[in-house]
Amino acid sequence: MKYSYYALAACLLALTPAAAQVTDTTRTSAPAGDDNFDEFGDAGTGGGNYNTQKVLYLTPTKLISVGYEAQLPFDLTSVGPLPNNTTSAATRVNSARGMRLAFNAPVISRNDFIFNVGLTYWNTGLDLANTESPFFNQLKDGLRTTGINTTVFNPFDNKHFFILQFNLDANGNYRNFSDVKSEAFTFSGTGIYGWKPNDNLQWGLGLSRTYRAGQLLYIPVLLYNRTFSPKWGCEVIFPARAEIRRNFGTNALLKFGYELEGNTYYLGKVGADEVYLRRGELKPRFTYERQLSGFVWLSAQAGLRYNYRNDAFRNQNVTGERSSTLGSEPELFKNTLTNPLYFNLSLNLVSP
Repeated sequence: MKYSYYALAACLLALTPAAAQVTDTTRTSAPAGDDNFDEFGDAGTGGGNYNTQKVLYLTPTKLISVGYEAQLPFDLTSVGPLPNNTTSAATRVNSARGMRLAFNAPVISRNDFIFNVGLTYWNTGLDLANTESPFFNQLKDGLRTTGINTTVFNPFDNKHFFILQFNLDANGNYRNFSDVKSEAFTFSGTGIYGWKPNDNLQWGLGLSRTYRAGQLLYIPVLLYNRTFSPKWGCEVIFPARAEIRRNFGTNALLKFGYELEGNTYYLGKVGADEVYLRRGELKPRFTYERQLSGFVWLSAQAGLRYNYRNDAFRNQNVTGERSSTLGSEPELFKNTLTNPLYFNLSLNLVSP
């Protein structure tokens, strides 16, 4: 599988000359996942009757990102399959790590309309000390997400705008793209209506269909990007992520905040049951980004991976059968994870 990483990275880097010609953008936060509303290119110059998506001093947009993320060892305990079998199995996860690749570029970039397309690939290889339980055996090949996303930014005038984003992801324990099954696909989308009263403030309200918490949710969304001074600002898409930003001139910045990551992963069959892992992780973190040379930036991230949800079910989405008023249907495998520190390092080509 490592040869697939190299091939995909080579494809992304081959696109560098074309991506470098793209005009200025605001930023791309995580390499993948829904709610990345600022992954679109800036419109061309002229046409002052329309506002842009830019806010002063925001994190530079990553057009191409090649990164690596690793978690320190942690413990995993699984009970199941439920409800009949209550056997408990435990293992030490010696490592959870892998490549994170992303490519983002505008396809249409006008003053009154911007259309962006992005590609992502995330790999999490899992080194389990014990793979004897049926559930652990499904995890031994790791977890992967391969996705395509599109973002539309449509300004109506110099103060109002609309953002529409869609994500299609293939999530599972497949080793090669040819092994991806239809059950692995999830679809997410978000729409936001927003206001931009000046170049230091952009905010909006919307609705999202998302798997970030590990299962399908329909939730309201708040977009709030604000620069308080040349040194301080915030970048918020609540509840997906929120960060306080400290700028050190125009070539370095430090952020503190959190991001909620997750999706539903198709793991195949255990006995007669289809197995879907609903995985959600809350990540409080520090992020330091610095210009290395020209449009090449380095990003270093460190934080805590807090287990928000990591149980396996028979269905991809929540059914009508509930184990409690606020819960989902009964689990097939109920899992308990300890919470390790994690680290992420990436090399990025940012917009001019």
